[in-house]
Amino acid sequence: MHSVIFIHGAWTTPLCWRYFEPLFALKGYRTLAPAWPLKDRAVCDQQAHADPRLAKVGIPEIVAHYKAIIGRQSESPVLIGHSFGGLIVQLLLDQGYGAAGIALSSVPPRGVAAVGPNPLRAAKKLWTLFGTPSRWRGILPPPERDAEEKALRQVQGIEMNLVPESRRIFWQLLTAAAEVDFRNPRRAPLLLVGCGKDRCLPIEAQQRNWERYRTSPARTDFALFPDLTHMSIAEPGHDALAAYCLAWAEDRLAKNVPLSAANTTPLGCSPARGLLLRR
Repeated sequence: MHSVIFIHGAWTTPLCWRYFEPLFALKGYRTLAPAWPLKDRAVCDQQAHADPRLAKVGIPEIVAHYKAIIGRQSESPVLIGHSFGGLIVQLLLDQGYGAAGIALSSVPPRGVAAVGPNPLRAAKKLWTLFGTPSRWRGILPPPERDAEEKALRQVQGIEMNLVPESRRIFWQLLTAAAEVDFRNPRRAPLLLVGCGKDRCLPIEAQQRNWERYRTSPARTDFALFPDLTHMSIAEPGHDALAAYCLAWAEDRLAKNVPLSAANTTPLGCSPARGLLLRR
């Protein structure tokens, strides 16, 4: 049985996978949700005292960290990443790691605009993340949520468990560290999932990310869950999303679809009130 490796995003910890991981484990998969480098301490400890070495952790260090974990598996694993973790999944697949990959509300690779229909909001967010060049080696505190976000998560009963993060990873989105070869014909199958109510990484960004793979013969699917937000993996509705991801992964592993026939096999499962596109 294949392993499934869950890769969390920026400001979060493996706790974000607390609803996804059990479903895959019940199906017999060996599940792992390893933390990024220097983020394996308790949430309260990280919130109280950020490790100063975190400022030196960048995208290459995170990718290398997961490469080492993948290398210790008996079989090539399925990779599932959320947000920044979705970018890590895309980078790993491009470099030949993983039997299949799922990127949920993914930070797009270099060359794909992450902005949606509100460029002013995007500009404010980018300034918060990047700041001035002199600050790129710093550590970012957890982002402050606006009143709408706080109210929604309170109603949903979601505890965010956010922790400090390296600012370096955001600056490196502008560099070769965040590049993938969109034409790579040898990449394993990839599913990109967008959420219709995602204000952090809007659906437009996810669609652009998917479109960039159009020149590759490697299978690239896109699924839309119109009623979910950026916190899709923990909010109400996560069960349908997790079940869909499980079905997609099992379909890819069971059929072992050749790249030349990658776009001809029906999935047999569709997103709740959503859309599935294949390339």
